[in-house]
Amino acid sequence: MKILPRLGKIFLLALLLPVVSFSQEKNVVIRIIQDQSIKLTDFQTNITLKKKTFKFQILLDHVDGVYVFASVRDSIYRFDEKSPIRDFKYLKLLELRETDKFNINRELNLSETGWSYWFYNDTTEWHSFNRKTVSFSTNQVVCTKQIRQLYNAAEGNDLKFKDIHTPLYLFFVAVKDYDKDGRPETELMRRKVKIEWTDNDD
Repeated sequence: MKILPRLGKIFLLALLLPVVSFSQEKNVVIRIIQDQSIKLTDFQTNITLKKKTFKFQILLDHVDGVYVFASVRDSIYRFDEKSPIRDFKYLKLLELRETDKFNINRELNLSETGWSYWFYNDTTEWHSFNRKTVSFSTNQVVCTKQIRQLYNAAEGNDLKFKDIHTPLYLFFVAVKDYDKDGRPETELMRRKVKIEWTDNDD
């Protein structure tokens, strides 16, 4: 019997309850994990991380993925809960080219114009997250994306944590409905995060 993997699955399920339900309702739950696990329950969350590897843990419940805007400038971070997202229906056209299959490079894309689309689909040859995922049902999966460096999409270069001297601004958007042409129509959820850095290793 594989007791340890089952215990791990039960532990994950307990962490995500009561949000996980075995219905057809769409839901996305996001956690940021370093020395502790921070669940993004509010629209806006400010956190402090050490300049070292951290990870995102995301529950996709009847949702294929989530859009992520990441920048060291606070342009989109100024949006509030009701601000319309410019070009929302064209998000698919604004997707950054994804080459980091199964998150091998452990990178977070930075851009002022494009969005990353973190998706999971067990029928494709690859997805945006670490290869290992935890499935609770056909349409419920917990995915992990580990980050050890940033990638400047405009300049095509890596950025190490030690070289970052500004906060990191993140904006997550999940789509609830698409129109007949596959363009995003309505939002399911949005979360914004400001990450500030500490050099303290304690």
